[in-house]
Amino acid sequence: MGMFLEGTVKSANAFQVGQTGEKFLFTMNVVDELGNTFSCQMWDDDPQQPQLIQQPPARRQRVQMAVVGYSVRMRKSKDGKEVPQANFIVSDVRLAAAPDLAGAGGR
Repeated sequence: MGMFLEGTVKSANAFQVGQTGEKFLFTMNVVDELGNTFSCQMWDDDPQQPQLIQQPPARRQRVQMAVVGYSVRMRKSKDGKEVPQANFIVSDVRLAAAPDLAGAGGR
């Protein structure tokens, strides 16, 4: 049994990572219907990542995805307090505006 997340894209970006910048990390912040924000990441080992980097989802676009992993770490907030933050590793991203964007899982 897996977890699926559905919401609205708040932001989407791709970053070069690694010591030589040879890998990419695709990130999205997704807001659900209750107003919760989820920090989502997709690494370069996901076959869908190149598509999302070339054509990132637009803000306020509906999206759904499978959550395949997560990590929790402490992060300093703007007021200096340390707060826990969860980062969700996602796959099989489906965009309402791009139904032909094939997810890796093929639900």
